[in-house]
Amino acid sequence: MAPPETFVATPAELVAAAKAIRGLLDGLSGGFSSLNRDVTQLTDTWKGKQGEQFAAGFADVREGLSELLDAIRDTTVALDASSEAYLGQDGVNAAAIESVASSLDLPDVS
Repeated sequence: MAPPETFVATPAELVAAAKAIRGLLDGLSGGFSSLNRDVTQLTDTWKGKQGEQFAAGFADVREGLSELLDAIRDTTVALDASSEAYLGQDGVNAAAIESVASSLDLPDVS
C-alpha cells in the first residue's frame, strides 16, 4: 500500500474525473450564459448612476467567471492528457514485458 502522502491515480479515475468536471463545466457555462443574458437585458434598460455601477460590477463578475470557466476547461484537458499518457506508458510497459517473456525458453506446464 502506498504511503498516505503519495498520490496514486489510475487512468480510469482520471477519465472519470475529467468527465465529472466537464459535466460541472457544462452546467456552469449554461447557467452563466443564462445569467449573462438576463443581466444584459437589465443593464440595457437600467439608466442612471446605480445602473452604471451595477453594470460595472457585473462586468468584473463576468470576467472572473470567464477566467474560472477557462481554468476548469484547462483542468479537463490536463486530466485527459494525463490519462492518455498513463495508458500509453502502460501499453509500452506491457509490450516490453511480453517481448521479454516471449523470448524465454520455459518448459510447458500444461
